Amino acid sequence: MIKFLCHRIGDERVIRLIIRMLKSGMMEDGLVHATEEGTPQGSILSPLLSNVYLHYVLDLWFSRRVCKQCRGQAYYFRFADDFVACFQYKGDAADFRQKLGERVQEFALALAEDKTRCIEFGRFAREDARKRGEKPKEFTFLGFTHYCGKTKKVYFKVKRRASRKKLGQSLRKFTQWARTARNVLRKGEMLRQARTRVNGYLNYYAITDNSDRCRYYVYCVERILFKWLNRKSQRRAYTWPSFHQALACVGWPTANIRKARTLVIGRRHTE
Repeated sequence: MIKFLCHRIGDERVIRLIIRMLKSGMMEDGLVHATEEGTPQGSILSPLLSNVYLHYVLDLWFSRRVCKQCRGQAYYFRFADDFVACFQYKGDAADFRQKLGERVQEFALALAEDKTRCIEFGRFAREDARKRGEKPKEFTFLGFTHYCGKTKKVYFKVKRRASRKKLGQSLRKFTQWARTARNVLRKGEMLRQARTRVNGYLNYYAITDNSDRCRYYVYCVERILFKWLNRKSQRRAYTWPSFHQALACVGWPTANIRKARTLVIGRRHTE
């Protein structure tokens, strides 16, 4: 890690400060434990250093070595410790999968085997899967499930919808917040903060092909909010007509598409 940082940072004082932070240790049950490797969990420096480390371990390795050894096109996308690699030929993907494990081991890392897989995905994946009597494969990346779809003109298109796991987590998190907020916030403030939370969800997930999941999220949130607002006291606060009127007063968001779609069209190649 320090060698990687020295490539871009010339000030030795900054390097010494980072070394001290890495050796600061961690506190557990009131006791400080020294750390001899890795970054302290929860440190403000940990996400930054992990991105720097993976930049040299994976990003540069893929662009400068893997791509040059591939027979076809190759693409790579990474966010934090999650990444997706796309290959034109199946043989290139198999070679990369084999070399990937060796590469990360050289830098004292390990792959999550249960989350690492090689699938067929692309323009003809749906057709080929149906010939085998199977369903086309899907994968989840950054909270979205990516699957093979088609446009209205029957062209191939990568479609995305919010993953069930992330959708369930978001609804449980909102329920927990509403349960707590009813005891400390007034009704008007609770509605405004709920609106902000829903806007934050839609700003990320309201994209093309995901409108159904977004509408379902808003539908569930409204019922969760209605339930816990009416539990602020023994007397019922809202009926459904008055509740919808209150939502309109605070400018309650709707599940409209907020980001443009992206089309991916490829060519078919055989081994």
